[in-house]
Amino acid sequence: MRNLEEARKQYESMEIPEQLDSVVNAAFDRAAARKRIAWYKPVLSAAAAVCILFVALLNVSPTFAHAMAEVPVLGSVARVLTFRAYTIESDTELITVNQPSIAGTGNTEMEKRVNNEIQTKIDAIVEQARKEAKERREQAIADGYDTNEMMPVILDIQYEVKSSSEKTLSFVIYKTETAASAYTEQLFYNLDLSTGKNLTLREVLGPDYKSIADKTIKETIDKRVAEDPEAWPYFMPSADVPVEGFQGISDQQKFYIDPDGNVVVSFEKYEVGPGSMGIQDFVVGKSLV
Repeated sequence: MRNLEEARKQYESMEIPEQLDSVVNAAFDRAAARKRIAWYKPVLSAAAAVCILFVALLNVSPTFAHAMAEVPVLGSVARVLTFRAYTIESDTELITVNQPSIAGTGNTEMEKRVNNEIQTKIDAIVEQARKEAKERREQAIADGYDTNEMMPVILDIQYEVKSSSEKTLSFVIYKTETAASAYTEQLFYNLDLSTGKNLTLREVLGPDYKSIADKTIKETIDKRVAEDPEAWPYFMPSADVPVEGFQGISDQQKFYIDPDGNVVVSFEKYEVGPGSMGIQDFVVGKSLV
């Protein structure tokens, strides 16, 4: 409460920077320009407007940025913000995008690299989904189907901050696509804020990361199956199906760091069990970073 009160006093006493109006206006001008692009219809919500104002204040006012850093919750959340939010809707597609952007890390080169990479990946995902929707419609017409009866391609892109500290930032982007069935893919970012590099499992668990993770995951699976065989019907290796089940983590294994500093390995739907189980996460140890 003391930090919050001090931050409030600093906020109330700070002077509004002269360049704030021009920064905010420029941000809104860019948003308006994007609205005129014909192939999608972005919606600038009140929350997005607040985000633009908030980022502008962080960028042009050291006093405001310092005040936010003194607030425990805002100080950590401010590193990942919604950069772009829009919806594309037609008879053949329903696409919702909430694109994250990192800021305030103190490493502008890393921010530029990561933000550009995120935008490139999301743009490619959206473009592919729109292409598939168009092809499905064309095929339906060629086959004589009523396109009004078609289920649209549904794409939802969201993000979640897993943890934020002085040393690391961990977040995930979820891509959920629905046509005949729903499928979610995860894009994880685990950043070392001091070096600006993407963290690896070797760095967060040590040189024996694979054996540590494999042993812990197998023990957790055994425990879950023993506790409730029906609730945890993992595909376990057997003489009949030797390739099914958990065979060990991959070289490109997905993971994140949780708020308690735990390293959590994550498997996509179907990777270690039936699709009904969805995404499966396993705590495999404490981060060394």
